[in-house]
Amino acid sequence: MKKFKGFKSSFLYRYMIYFVVMIIIPIICTWWLYEKVLNLYYTENTLATQQINLENSLTLLESSLNATANAFVALGGNQEVSYYVEYRPNKSNMMYGTYRRVSDFCEELHVMTPYLTSLKIYCDSPLPIYAYPFVRMEKLTMEEEFMSKLEDASMGEIVWRIVDSDSEDFPEIFAYKKLYAENYLKCIGYMEIQLSSHLLSDYFEMVSSLSDDARSVLTLYHGDTPIYSSSAEESEPISYEDIESGYESLLAENQYRNYLKIPELNLCLIRSGHLLDVNVLHSSNIPSVLISVILMLLLLLFIAFFMNIVSLSKRILAFSSFIRYSNPEKLSPFHPEGKAVRSADELDVLIDTYNTLIQENNSLISQIQKMELFTQDARFQALQGQIHPHFIYGTLETIRMTALQNKDKEAASMIFSLSSLIRYSMSISSKAVTLKDELEIARHYLTIQKMRFDERIDYAFHVDEKLLEMEIPSFILQPILENAIVYGVSQTLDKCTLTVNAYEEETHIGIVVSNTGLPITKQRLQEVNELLSGEVSVEDFKGKRNGLALNNIKERLVIFFGDRASIRLVLQDECTSTVITIEKK
Repeated sequence: MKKFKGFKSSFLYRYMIYFVVMIIIPIICTWWLYEKVLNLYYTENTLATQQINLENSLTLLESSLNATANAFVALGGNQEVSYYVEYRPNKSNMMYGTYRRVSDFCEELHVMTPYLTSLKIYCDSPLPIYAYPFVRMEKLTMEEEFMSKLEDASMGEIVWRIVDSDSEDFPEIFAYKKLYAENYLKCIGYMEIQLSSHLLSDYFEMVSSLSDDARSVLTLYHGDTPIYSSSAEESEPISYEDIESGYESLLAENQYRNYLKIPELNLCLIRSGHLLDVNVLHSSNIPSVLISVILMLLLLLFIAFFMNIVSLSKRILAFSSFIRYSNPEKLSPFHPEGKAVRSADELDVLIDTYNTLIQENNSLISQIQKMELFTQDARFQALQGQIHPHFIYGTLETIRMTALQNKDKEAASMIFSLSSLIRYSMSISSKAVTLKDELEIARHYLTIQKMRFDERIDYAFHVDEKLLEMEIPSFILQPILENAIVYGVSQTLDKCTLTVNAYEEETHIGIVVSNTGLPITKQRLQEVNELLSGEVSVEDFKGKRNGLALNNIKERLVIFFGDRASIRLVLQDECTSTVITIEKK
């Protein structure tokens, strides 16, 4: 019969493992993978939509840039402007009238061009009137590199310039174009249009409203250098030449970026943020919600089915544990604990059958125990009659009177030990005594034998104190000591030592009585051990009384301890030992 090894060997444990490995984990992994793929899909769509919105948002800038280009075309195509700059009229009234008309024309351009802040015309004309919009050429101060770019510009080309603001406002945008003579043969000056910083601020506000990610950061770069950011954190430089308009998602860093280049202004707009802020499933994600509901329902059904298995397993485990830990000598019916509802299934039929069997068995055991009590009393009476009381006969009263008259302490001690032995031997019954009582009687017996054999005998006791209160059948040590003296000590003139050892091991308790007197022969050792092991019956046993006395002790041990007790003789190094072994429960 296989031994039940606990919860891990139960089918409940196995089914729990199967349930987790084959259902729970695959569902979780599948759902996690589905969520990841779905999130990636929605992230890509969201980033692509943001990119389209960014590119569409260029309409605001392009309309302003186109308006600026139209203003240049209108200003450069005005003949009075070129005439005023190139021909230098001598008549002051004519010059003033031309200036007034040009000035009024520029005012009209202010009204017609959105975000236009100022309009200037730079020239080297020696005219005495240098007022708006005309400015001397030396006032056109800018970087040498930019000035060279402006001088090399072709006809009709607009050169854009971004001037960073010292404050936290957006930078200003300047546009430059060459002013040609009426016949377009030579450059006679430069036109400058300044656009308000509100152009970029309005553009930023519009771009910010186009994204659902409120925590995204918008950064404007002029070339490789950041010039404005919606975040207080310092922005890192970029490589303008290596960037293309588009988007990228950095999964490892949980970051995304949208890039929008504005080549006319040498600007780059970058929107950055966390992927988690854009990959949240939208409320319109009906497939995701529907699949989540279906998976939850399936999981609930699996759990309900599994709970039924758990309930059955607990009942089986409780019943098997009850049987396993029941006392074989006192079996009782099984009654399930708790408020479990009994159902007429196979397990309940098995439990009812078991309870009926136990009740019938207990009834039979009760009858057998009554018969056993009578049988044990009869056996104890028979065994008690076989114990040879060597010291019952004698003249105790004469010895006692002699000891009192002569004040002989040894004789008085002998009488005391002898009377104790007689009193103990006459009280032998089926009732148990402690090992301590047995050792006390053994000491009285050896005290008397010590006076008899004087220096020829010595004795010692080595007993574990934890065993002193152990219950054993009465009068089992004295017959063993008597055998040791009769067949060992008395058969030699050499000095002999009797030793009584009582010890406890992990699996058993041992009581050993040894003597160094005349050793038992190997043939006799085998004969006695065959009788004690049951290989030879008492009727077929041939030999002296020592074997029968040990057999009587074995019978009493078996009555008291059952098959857990045994007794045998051992011969080792010319020392004969009687070993009693009692297995632990």
